[in-house]
Amino acid sequence: MLLCAVVSLTACESTEENDGNGGTTSTSEDVGQPSGDVEGRVGEDIRAGNATITVRALEATFQPAMPEQRLSEEAPAAPESGESFYQAYVRVKNAGVTPIRVDAGDFFCAVGESVVGIEPTRSGPFPRSLLKNASLDLVLTFKARAGFEPLLIYRPPWHDGMITISPKSEEDLTTTTQ
Repeated sequence: MLLCAVVSLTACESTEENDGNGGTTSTSEDVGQPSGDVEGRVGEDIRAGNATITVRALEATFQPAMPEQRLSEEAPAAPESGESFYQAYVRVKNAGVTPIRVDAGDFFCAVGESVVGIEPTRSGPFPRSLLKNASLDLVLTFKARAGFEPLLIYRPPWHDGMITISPKSEEDLTTTTQ
């Protein structure tokens, strides 16, 4: 009985194709537990195992946007003197068969010499499990010392390593015409 369940599970995660010589080839869609540190930039599709992470914006802001579904219903607090909000717009998509859990609480922001967690009154939505080809858009807000370039850090439980995303460099933003 147990063997039947294992065979059934394996059949769900793999595909078989005719190799043209009367045989079949089998491939698995999941790459297993991904590991290792991954680096990327704003605007790039960043692959980590079966997930694709896209950060559309990462910058300091005086008045951050509010997500439709906030993690905390408490009244948002204003920044202290010398503090600023840093905000990121992130999409996580699952391309694998195995569901992945996406939680805004797995994101951090390195600003200067400190690493801060999300500001729950200005971040969302709530954690979700993503099935194959599903995606989740997150608004992540951090409160930290002003005047620094932020570095977004993602430490999801399904990835053994750290995913870091840096803003676009000045060279990326400069265009020349001839």
